[in-house]
Amino acid sequence: MSFNNPYYVGLQNVGSYQVSGIPFATSSIAVPASSGTPTQVSFPFVTQRITIRNISSGDLRVGFSSNGVKATNYFVIPAGSATSTFPQSEFKVKVNTVFLLANSTTPTSASVFAELTNIDSNLLVNSGPAGSNWSGSVGVG
Repeated sequence: MSFNNPYYVGLQNVGSYQVSGIPFATSSIAVPASSGTPTQVSFPFVTQRITIRNISSGDLRVGFSSNGVKATNYFVIPAGSATSTFPQSEFKVKVNTVFLLANSTTPTSASVFAELTNIDSNLLVNSGPAGSNWSGSVGVG
């Protein structure tokens, strides 16, 4: 490596995703009812894997924008029950934020665990050639 061409970590840096991630965990997140403002969980670095757990009796919406979880670009993690473990979903995605919202008029709660890279979250620009793609449209919630 020369001083003229320094090597930096970045979104296309394979090594950043091959090593174990930096742990990020938060639990008992209060998630408002579907008519409320979505709860935003922001990460200090770009993620390599996220596990979201629904820890309540109501279904949970998860998306990658506020508009997505309020409209139709989200996925649902179903409610748990007294006879089963709490459902969770795991995703291998490069994001710096997720949005949570209850799928009904009753508030719910969730836990989030993420494996973080050492890539600064500011390097992840949520836009493409046609403008913002993570706005809750074009199939990206």
